[in-house]
Amino acid sequence: MRKPAFFLATFIGFFWPVQMVCAQIFGGVSETGSVYLSNFASNEGSTVIVKAATTSLAYAGAATTTKSIRSGLAVPSAEVFDPYIAEAGAASKLPVELIHAVIKTESNYNPWANSPKGAQGLMQLMPATAKRFGGINALDPRDNILTGSRYLRWLLDYFNQDMELAVAGYNAGEGAVVKAGHKIPPYAETQKYVPKVLLHYKQAAGLGLIAFKQQGVVHYE
Repeated sequence: MRKPAFFLATFIGFFWPVQMVCAQIFGGVSETGSVYLSNFASNEGSTVIVKAATTSLAYAGAATTTKSIRSGLAVPSAEVFDPYIAEAGAASKLPVELIHAVIKTESNYNPWANSPKGAQGLMQLMPATAKRFGGINALDPRDNILTGSRYLRWLLDYFNQDMELAVAGYNAGEGAVVKAGHKIPPYAETQKYVPKVLLHYKQAAGLGLIAFKQQGVVHYE
């Protein structure tokens, strides 16, 4: 498995709600397939992954209850889904931080999210994928998380525990990753999606939190 370097910007007090200025983070995928994240734009990473903003953040970037534009219903805070995420993590042998990262990126914890392509729920499952992995109701939070986690576990096993390729497969389909030569497919959406999920995962897992608090660029090997 590749061990790409991660370049992460300043991040202060992620596990506590705080008022903070979020540094703008750029990301991309190099010609060799390595994921690049930095607080500086460059040839390797010119896509904005996280926009600079002053906001109040909580664990996994989840805000307090917000309004769903699509459904008109109040979106619960992330903590509401913690029991289901813990259950799915244990059942599928996945780090809960990875499940959080996918949910944050896919739906921002909106259980009623629907994409124009037909993906549904917290982990944005397509009907065929949900059926393939035993899902019954994609708009039921527990069912959605358990089903999406089973698919994520399958992808990790299929790609020999390569998290980058598994995440790419979750977005573009495993066939697209294979067709790309077992690299992140050259789709704009996927090229932005993978660094974003991995960034959320790193933040949620608390890896390198000391480095997050320092100015400049940090390398993760």
